[in-house]
Amino acid sequence: MTEPLPLFTRPINAKRIQKHFERRETPLDTSDIGYNYTVLCQCYMPYRDPHVSHWERRNGKYSIVISAGVIHDPKDPDSLLELGIPFGPKPRLFLCYVNSLAVKRKSPIVPVAPNMSAMLRELNLSRTGGPRGSITSFKKQVMRLAASHFVVIGPGPRGGETYTKAPPIKEFNVWLPQQADQKNNVWPSEVVLTSDYYASLVDHAVPYDVNALQSLQNNARALDIFLWATQRLPRLTKPLLMKWDDLFVLFGGGMNKRHQRLFKQTFRDDCFAARLAYGEAKMDETPEGFLFYHSPSAVPRVLIPSPGLTAAK
Repeated sequence: MTEPLPLFTRPINAKRIQKHFERRETPLDTSDIGYNYTVLCQCYMPYRDPHVSHWERRNGKYSIVISAGVIHDPKDPDSLLELGIPFGPKPRLFLCYVNSLAVKRKSPIVPVAPNMSAMLRELNLSRTGGPRGSITSFKKQVMRLAASHFVVIGPGPRGGETYTKAPPIKEFNVWLPQQADQKNNVWPSEVVLTSDYYASLVDHAVPYDVNALQSLQNNARALDIFLWATQRLPRLTKPLLMKWDDLFVLFGGGMNKRHQRLFKQTFRDDCFAARLAYGEAKMDETPEGFLFYHSPSAVPRVLIPSPGLTAAK
């Protein structure tokens, strides 16, 4: 059996290492700063299509349930079309973009259609057309996310449970193709964030380096590790040991417990990529798992324009 290439010599990581040093030599500008919601740095969507209508992710006593949304079927306006659960890196990148734009515009109303090319360019995503092109797949994930329903389940009174509806998007206007058979081209021209989500986003926005995020554009788990680290490590007051079981619960993405050995290698690879993106991150692997230390913010505080936004709140 062919031995896997060392992390440093894999072509994708060699490219990330080069980009890492380029970022270190280039001063960060305020235009390079994006913002993500702190809750989304800890709660994650599936890494692969689960092919279900409802998806649950547990973390201790809490869990998040995502339900697939529906729209009128472009082929048959009298029928409903279930879009599926959002998954992979694209909806994560889209939410980062929407959150950043909402914070910078100081508005819960985010135009999407006029900025589609700018959005793809800012996220450094390829722009290929056609049914199998990157633009079509991106639109499909955006629609899945916009139409989905989010519910957070936690402990309730007298041993029960509390269900909190937590959708980020309140409303979205849909662009419909002129040809009914082009259902994959359906996508929102504008999204409106819920008032609760927007207010909490502004108060708990986590700044990150957009260029660093771009280097992880095709790796959903590395994106999750990067965003988790940017909001968690600057807040640490003492070293945090996360055992393999803890890491598996947080970043396993629904993998079966019997796949935990495979998860360890996958996590090492993805953590290496995230660490290159967040160069200030301090962590060590131990036999038990990973040990994380207090680390400087990924974005210097002097570059954060609004006094209401902190490096990791």
